[in-house]
Amino acid sequence: MNAGFLLSEGDAFASLSRRWLIAAGCMTLFIWGNSLVPGTGSSHLSLSVVSMVRSWLSGVGLPSAWLTNLLVRKMAHFSEYALLSILVHSAFSTGPKLSMRRFAMVCVVPVMVACVDETIQRFVPGRCGTPVDVLIDCCGAAFGILVCHVMGRALRRRKIGHE
Repeated sequence: MNAGFLLSEGDAFASLSRRWLIAAGCMTLFIWGNSLVPGTGSSHLSLSVVSMVRSWLSGVGLPSAWLTNLLVRKMAHFSEYALLSILVHSAFSTGPKLSMRRFAMVCVVPVMVACVDETIQRFVPGRCGTPVDVLIDCCGAAFGILVCHVMGRALRRRKIGHE
């Protein structure tokens, strides 16, 4: 099966939203750029986030000892891919519902980005790409797609109610 089949019917790429596609591309570059940061720099960044959030939690009187560097790093993976899938979904959405082909692309693109992301990390000093991180990335992407689906349904119901 070749990639040309997507173009032949004009279904998957013919009417993509260019601005959302650019945003998804920028998010992909942001994700991959973070993967190029050596382990010490990446760890320093996540530890500074831990410190900042712990300080904020303590400031509002909430416990903060539960917040760890590992949790922050994994939530960053989850969040990046949730946002990426929302952007990809927006790029492929041109009507009230996605065709099966477009939906497949919305699902496949974040998985491909995650696989490249973890591969990049295998070549960066102090970093290691893991299948567990790909799984976390995919869970984040699935969450983003679910958010788009729920929001789309709510907006369609609201629109029908106003007609």
